Amino acid sequence: MAGPATVATPGRRRARLTGVVASLTATNVLGAAFGFVTGPLLARALGASGRGDLAAVLVPLALVPGVLGLGIPAYAYRELPRGRAVEEVLGSLGLPLLLVGLLAAAGAVPVADALAGGRGPTHTFLVVGLLATPLVLLGSLLSSCLAALERWRALVATSMIPFAGTFAAVVSLYALGDLTVATAAASTIAASLCSLAPSLPLLASLRRPPAFRRPLARAGVAFGLKSWVGGLAQLANLRLDQLLMITVVAPRELGLYAVATTIAGASGLATGALSPPLMTRIARGERRLMPQAVRIVLLATLALNAALALATPLLLSLLFGPQFRGAVPMAAILLAAAVPFAGASVLSSALQADGAPLIPTVGEALALVVTVAGLLLLLSPLGGIGAALVSLAAYGASFCFQLALARRRLRVPLHAFLLPAREDAQWARSVLASVRARARAA
Repeated sequence: MAGPATVATPGRRRARLTGVVASLTATNVLGAAFGFVTGPLLARALGASGRGDLAAVLVPLALVPGVLGLGIPAYAYRELPRGRAVEEVLGSLGLPLLLVGLLAAAGAVPVADALAGGRGPTHTFLVVGLLATPLVLLGSLLSSCLAALERWRALVATSMIPFAGTFAAVVSLYALGDLTVATAAASTIAASLCSLAPSLPLLASLRRPPAFRRPLARAGVAFGLKSWVGGLAQLANLRLDQLLMITVVAPRELGLYAVATTIAGASGLATGALSPPLMTRIARGERRLMPQAVRIVLLATLALNAALALATPLLLSLLFGPQFRGAVPMAAILLAAAVPFAGASVLSSALQADGAPLIPTVGEALALVVTVAGLLLLLSPLGGIGAALVSLAAYGASFCFQLALARRRLRVPLHAFLLPAREDAQWARSVLASVRARARAA
């Protein structure tokens, strides 16, 4: 009697994975919808220069978890699915993150001085955001724990709160005529910190206080550093262009590029929804999911971005205003770059969960070489278009490298990662059915 009830078949596992991906996809779609409302409002209220000043605050703060987290939260994906106590994971991995966060908070003012260039609101809110680094780093660990424990409702809430909070604040401030760089930055930082709330029940459910275990902390830091170098390179490939543009180009050019990245970021819907459950399942030994996940994400990203590329000129004019038409060529190039980026992102998560963090690390390091050299050559003469071309080359290099080694590691043919299969269509129909069911239930 107990056997059939407790032993999950592959079909049942896939159904559960489908439901999780559907929930996270629905969350990302809603978040993207919020962004397509707040983005135009910010653009119209702040103008291209003001949008650039806001990006000068939000871009560095967005780098904090990846740069200062040292890859440590990723170790929760390895340990918790294998039965390690939550108390030990939180205590052993949380302490080094807390120490790093406190050091970063102590350096908030000098970092803001270097980046803000005397711009008052930019400097102020950079300091505020950096002072919150300890909470941000602990929040990233809690989010990883939620995903590793498959507490998907709490993880969805954690992802949704920053979108919803920023949306409510921006719309209200715009209606009142009070939407400025300062109020937009303050609202975004506050919404981000509020995303810690869904993790509190996890802390309340602990049977004993978090416990520090030196061997676990040492293993977590060692594993984290292997993946961190790759994650840092990925962040650099993703954000270094905007970070350098803060001081190299005019605020208007940065504002145009920020809008272009907003359009191109829609493809993250598929990658962001698939990576957390994929890492958990692969850590438990379901390596067969890796090729299917890559080819599904590539196909979905290609289809979505082709449609967006056709609609971008109209979208920019209608949503953001005529002054943002200069972002069209940047957006088109970034939409093309998002295809290899999506494939590389899924491979990176899957290979980390499979115990091979050095493969994505080397791949992203290769891409970083392309990024740095390309930006030095193209950013000054070509501005945002040059940065977009560099992104296309860098993401392509990382994806090709990781794909070659993943194929060798799994001993499967290359077409298993690239060419659609019949089971992919069945899986996609299941996801769409789950999304519709959740939408009706909501």
